[in-house]
Amino acid sequence: VVDAAKGDDANTGTEPAPLRSVQLAINRATPGTTVVLRSGVYFERVTIAARGSAEKPITLRSWPGESAILDGGWQEFTQSPASAWQPVENGANGEFRSTKKYPNVRDAIGAFGDSMIGLNTYFHRSDLQATNELIDYDDWDKSKTTDIKPLWCGPGLWYDAASGHIHCRLSHTHVEGIDNYSGETDPRKLPLIVAPFRSVPLTIDGAAHVRIQDLTVRGAGYDAVILDKAEHIEFDNVTVWCGSYGVRARATGPLKLHRCGLYGSCPPWLFRTDTSKRAYPGRPNRDITRLNTHATLVVENGREFEVFAHPCNDNWEISYCEFTDSHDGPYLGGVSLKFHHNLIEETQDDGVYLSPMYPRHLFMGGGAEIQIFQNIFRGCLTALAFGGSEDTRDRVFVYRNIFDLRPTVLTGRPSVRDRELRVSHGKLMGDHGSPPWSAMTFYHNTVLAKEPARDASMAALSATRNQPRRTFNNLFVHFERLPGFMPPNPEMSIEADGNLYWAAGTDEKAAASLFQRYRQSKDYAAQKEKTPNGVNDRSIVADPHFVVSDWNSDAFDFRLSRESPAVNSGVALPADWPDSMRELDKGEPDRGAIPFDAAPLEVGRRVGQTAAAIKP
Repeated sequence: VVDAAKGDDANTGTEPAPLRSVQLAINRATPGTTVVLRSGVYFERVTIAARGSAEKPITLRSWPGESAILDGGWQEFTQSPASAWQPVENGANGEFRSTKKYPNVRDAIGAFGDSMIGLNTYFHRSDLQATNELIDYDDWDKSKTTDIKPLWCGPGLWYDAASGHIHCRLSHTHVEGIDNYSGETDPRKLPLIVAPFRSVPLTIDGAAHVRIQDLTVRGAGYDAVILDKAEHIEFDNVTVWCGSYGVRARATGPLKLHRCGLYGSCPPWLFRTDTSKRAYPGRPNRDITRLNTHATLVVENGREFEVFAHPCNDNWEISYCEFTDSHDGPYLGGVSLKFHHNLIEETQDDGVYLSPMYPRHLFMGGGAEIQIFQNIFRGCLTALAFGGSEDTRDRVFVYRNIFDLRPTVLTGRPSVRDRELRVSHGKLMGDHGSPPWSAMTFYHNTVLAKEPARDASMAALSATRNQPRRTFNNLFVHFERLPGFMPPNPEMSIEADGNLYWAAGTDEKAAASLFQRYRQSKDYAAQKEKTPNGVNDRSIVADPHFVVSDWNSDAFDFRLSRESPAVNSGVALPADWPDSMRELDKGEPDRGAIPFDAAPLEVGRRVGQTAAAIKP
């Protein structure tokens, strides 16, 4: 037993005589040990290298009914903020700096201690001190050869490497049309989480059979949690407040994440372009703010010439988790896993990244099998994304998901010349730089897209050479007009059928003409001869008739009504395609994610959290 308030490291570690240090308790752990933390904040950076066994795992958890926090930050900013900051003489309005010096750190990363909304980390003091919130130039005619004026992007920090002081400014934001900051501006009056750039609150290093339960991890710098060459690791009901990254996994597996929250630090007043890389060689631009949270979960591995090129990350299950408020969500490419009943929400760029970050070792015997099913994607610029040049042998199965592409993503900050917000509602899938796409089987999904798409299938019929694409029994529903049908490239291995297409206001003539040109083409005839069951013969244009007819409703229900043409009208699929809801789909297959008369899809950490219950 460990108690941050009443413990003493001279004690035995029993309930009446608890320890004070989590690390000391871990150092004493043997197979079968459970380290229990009483409620409180533990300002430690804990490393677990202990090895339990299947019969006797090592467990680190909160006391039942209590909440323990591992915090890698400097404790004075949360415990005694009144004395941790002082006004800056001759500084900007509302500018403070740390009372103490913190020398020899790369940078400072922070968040509000009450809400855990992230603070920006500014690269330049001039931007921390700025009052202008719109893009502006001294001379707009020289915008290609000069940089923008100092820009205020919201509450944040700036680290003065010369003095070792951390500067802070919490001034309000005033951009019309967004969720602006209007809270306390004096950092002495509220707790802040402030951590050095290299703070890693939890490292699991070569450990085995370790369970982490009911904990909160915060005070991260670059990484919040590092898993390195770990085996049989389980996280259950763990909250991770990400730094630049949330969980970084290397050569780890089996791994289970269940009922966990990986929450990024991108605040609601931050635009995607605020954190973009701008200072490229040969350009006059500077970087403004550090990318608050690049990704909530990233994977990496050694190369063939490295000692630890094998094993690779493999054999994962991620279920009932939440990935939110970041630039990218989790990176899953190259890892055999089941990813299900998760919420992926409010990512400035990619919802799930499917390209491998490294080549799978030859000992792995082929590419990964990735199953992505029964998840809800909301507020993502690109829900399913590819990027990077690594060749891929992965086989990706995407089924029974809801892609709710209605919420707004803030993409570009307004300027003094154009004050209109630059926003997007995102797209289903896409890539960065035309990389290889994995072989993908995309079936029984429901997609509701507000952003105008270039083709009716929303790129679901796209593929790269030698990587098959199979697209069956999906609902592709557009808010705007129904785009044209872009037929599959006959040179690619693409099969598709049983999909339903719709856009409000589609008349009978438009519905009848969607497939007409394709079905009269030579490509169609050639494709039908090659794959007779995958040429969109049974794809239709029809109103899906959801239970709730108002597509703009916050309580929108993605289930099918009794009169829906999607009921009992899909294509029978091979029995070896995984399907978690096959037994609930009575009669002929229904199109879309949720079979008729089935319960709403529940995702994330909270029981009963359906698409209709998620905040707008």
